[in-house]
Order: sequence, then structure tokens, then C-alpha cells
Amino acid sequence: MVLPKKIAAPASAKKLGTISVGNNSTAINCDYEKIIAEAKKKGAEMGGNIVKITELVPPAFVSKCYRIKADVYYSDSLQAYQKAGNTAKQTTVENNNFATLYIYRLHDTLIPEPTYKLHLDNDSVICNVKGKWKQEVRIYKDGPITLWAKTEKREELKLDIKTGSSYYVRCGLRSGQFWMDPVIELVDPTVGATEYGRLNKGKNGHTDTDIHYLDQIH
Repeated sequence: MVLPKKIAAPASAKKLGTISVGNNSTAINCDYEKIIAEAKKKGAEMGGNIVKITELVPPAFVSKCYRIKADVYYSDSLQAYQKAGNTAKQTTVENNNFATLYIYRLHDTLIPEPTYKLHLDNDSVICNVKGKWKQEVRIYKDGPITLWAKTEKREELKLDIKTGSSYYVRCGLRSGQFWMDPVIELVDPTVGATEYGRLNKGKNGHTDTDIHYLDQIH
């Protein structure tokens, strides 16, 4: 399990040490997914099963390389921790004949924040993705679907839908070759529910402007 900065490790987990990944700014194979995969590999080599991110430095425009620091933990009750989180987030829809997509976009660090259309399968537009925004979408059949968006580049997220389940889909933007490319990613229900629930719900009902896509969540 990889936990972002805002999510605490299980209380019973044992800390094994710390790791740093992505310090070579001249590397080319160092996007977010590759850096996370390397962190998970290092954590496993230490005997851990949880990587808790403590610092994330987003890429510069030219290199596109991420850097992270993380604590490595081991928990002998990780499956129970994951199951509890998944169960808590799915209880509201488990008896219904549809699946729920919780689609949201945090406050990007990129300025300006252009919107883009999120499509379902062939060409259906299901929503207009903008900063500090969220929307629920219901899918009434089982089977594979494809969510996609296109600015300079087309990005896709393929899901195998099961009715009665919940899916947290986080959207964003990242620097492309000449413009900004869309980000569409499926997140763990525990993380997704926390981000989705806090978005636009700050203290005293005010909009939460402190959630940032790269700076604080990851």
C-alpha cells in the first residue's frame, strides 16, 4: 500500500526506515507511476508492505521527474486495514443496481487551470472537469468501460465495473510537450473518500482551498 501525506499509517504498523527515490534530475524514465513503483520495490526489499509518502517534489517543466521521500512500515494486519476502508466506502451502494463513480479534481499547482471534457467509451461526455470540483456518476451495467480526455494528448482509464461498487477517479493536469496533458487515475477508496469528502467542504462550510493536487495530497 502506498499512502499519501494526508493519510496516516495503521497505528499498529512498525516503522522500518526511510527511503528517497528520484533524486537524479537528468533521468528520463521517472514519471509519477515509475517513481511510485520504485518506492514500492525499495520498501519490499526492506521487508515492508506500506510506503508512507512524507515529501513529494513535482517535476520541473523540462525533466518531468518526480522526487519523493517516504517512510517504510510493516503491518501484519494490512488486509484487514484495506478491507475495512473498502467496506466503509461501499455500504451506501452495495444493495443498488448501479456502480458509483466519484469523479473529482483537486486544486492543481499548474496555473492557469483549464477545463477539459471527460468522455465515456466512444464519445459520450459525462462531465466538464475543472479545478476544485467533484461529481457523482452512476453506471447501470457490469463490464468494462473507458474514461478518456484529450487536450494535447489523449489519456485513458479502463475500469471493469461491478454494480454495487464505488470507484474514486481523480483528475488533474500535468505538463506535456507543448501544453498540459490530462490525468485520470483510479485511487484507493480510503484515499479517494478522504479527498472527495474534504473537497469544497472546509471549516465552517467554506470552500477548502488548501487541497493541492501535487503539493499536499500525494
